[in-house]
Amino acid sequence: MSKRILQHPEVPKDETTISWRSTGQLEDTQEFRNWMDREFPQGAAEMENQEAMETSRRTFLKLMGSSTALAGFGMVACRRPEAYLVPYTEAPEWVIPGKATYYASSMPRATGAVPLVVTTYEGRPTKVGPNRLHPDYEGTDAFAQASVLDLYSTSRSRQFLKNGAKASRADFEEALGELAKDKSAKIGFVFGCDDSPTRLRLVTELKKSFGAARFYQYEALTPSDKDVLGDGVKLVPNFANADRILSLDCDFVGTDLQGSNIAFFNRRKPEGATYESKPSAESMNRLYAVEAAYSLTGGMADHRLRIAPSRIVAVAAQIA
Repeated sequence: MSKRILQHPEVPKDETTISWRSTGQLEDTQEFRNWMDREFPQGAAEMENQEAMETSRRTFLKLMGSSTALAGFGMVACRRPEAYLVPYTEAPEWVIPGKATYYASSMPRATGAVPLVVTTYEGRPTKVGPNRLHPDYEGTDAFAQASVLDLYSTSRSRQFLKNGAKASRADFEEALGELAKDKSAKIGFVFGCDDSPTRLRLVTELKKSFGAARFYQYEALTPSDKDVLGDGVKLVPNFANADRILSLDCDFVGTDLQGSNIAFFNRRKPEGATYESKPSAESMNRLYAVEAAYSLTGGMADHRLRIAPSRIVAVAAQIA
């Protein structure tokens, strides 16, 4: 099989074809020519003789080699941190060095536990994924995927602090003991809104020791379903039969949805429905996004309108 060579047609003599790199080159003003002379001086890439060229190459290699060597002394942050690992004297069961061990787990959230499968290497979690065999399987979101990074975060608290200064565990136990002696001492405990059986047990024990204690739950990002629908009710949108979807400043593909969006992604596949889709989901859906800041939902939308946050209500009223 011979390679095909494309022969470009010749330009007729009475016709001139010119390509311009910019409008300045097309206008060909004196200012543009002066700028070209300063940017690309004539003869800059030419050497006087071959000996000068060889000298330039050797000098270049010397400079590059010395700069790379000097950079190695100062680029400590680019090196892998040194760690000393001690082998097992008695290896745990099912642990083979270099092979992953999987555990079925769950992540407590303000809206309930998320079933997960945790990948570990020699007891170190490295990745979390959805547990597709669990009956409450709804997939994962950015918070669940990033939760494993909290284990290795350098900003985690590693010591006791008192008024922002370092303290010891003995100081903390001493202060806690003094509060326990005074039954009327005011002490508050702040923790997240997720449900944890261990935390509930500790709260019961703390109430026995501190009668006047108060317990507060706080989450920086919480859904607003409780304020609108009441306790015990969660908003779960169903994208399985939705042919047209309008998102008003809601990043349900990213971090705003407190439920499953598997049905939405199944309807976004041109090849058709998957095994997790309903039989009626045979065609792709169409997504319209109206938002103020760029989000994952806006990036995936077929039609996106960027407006100010104060105009979201006006757009919703106009559509209604």
